[in-house]
Amino acid sequence: MRALVGLLLLANLGFFALTRGWLEPYVGLSTRYEREPQRLQAQLNAASVRVLYTKQAASVAAVCLRSGPFTVEQIDAAEAWLAQAQLPASAWSRMPADTAAPSFWLRVEQADAAQRARLSSLPPMLPGGGFAPCP
Repeated sequence: MRALVGLLLLANLGFFALTRGWLEPYVGLSTRYEREPQRLQAQLNAASVRVLYTKQAASVAAVCLRSGPFTVEQIDAAEAWLAQAQLPASAWSRMPADTAAPSFWLRVEQADAAQRARLSSLPPMLPGGGFAPCP
């Protein structure tokens, strides 16, 4: 039993010496320095990284939105509503839907916060009910 207590005492003293840096000159072990300096050297533009909270990230990030599916008759009216929201024609695209009848989705690939606000202010479009995140 005494040997076990002595062994635990030696292990604690060794760990204490390691955390204080006393073993570094003798065996090269220390906890005060970076252990993986190659990771720091491999970082690109580390100073440009910003930490954003969830609400900030949602307002900054561009997301994909879609509405539909629209029939051939409805798609022109839906695109007119997007033009009414002052979205440039290059902001959205018409994507074919995977249905038996010819139909289309309207996709806004990279909607920023201002475009998302304009899209949410539109009245719900015919069958799709408005824009939702792309799957």
